[in-house]
Amino acid sequence: MRSLSALLPLVSRLTTLSAMVMLVGILPWLAGGDPALALLRARSGDQEATPETLEAIRHSLGLHQGPDALLWHWLQNLLQGDAGNSWISGTPVLPGMLQATAVSLTLMACALLVALLLLTLICLPVMRAGLAGVARRPSGAVAAALTALPEFLLAALLL
Repeated sequence: MRSLSALLPLVSRLTTLSAMVMLVGILPWLAGGDPALALLRARSGDQEATPETLEAIRHSLGLHQGPDALLWHWLQNLLQGDAGNSWISGTPVLPGMLQATAVSLTLMACALLVALLLLTLICLPVMRAGLAGVARRPSGAVAAALTALPEFLLAALLL
């Protein structure tokens, strides 16, 4: 029973990830228009949208197969290390994904560093007084104020 409860967070995360991938995968069809027309406008806004041009885009990208087939092929290729190419520029997507991941990890590390620094600054006076044997009752006003501030305001104040 214990191992089953340990698997629950993993199953929950995998389900959420799968749902997000499927939702993002069907966004071109959820937009309400023709995905081929949207791609043509994004690639070259001045080109005329003839039926032949739109059909060529559909066949070159496999849009005629539908979102479920495209998602299945993408997942198969992803397992082989190929995240595909951008529909707009035609460049590989994986380098951009890795670069964005590196930036996100850097931001997370900096946020953790700032949080640890603030934690140290808030707790240091109380710990120093406790180690010196001075019994002092901390009010926690600074910690409460920092907790109550919205993140965007706190970020602006700390900059």
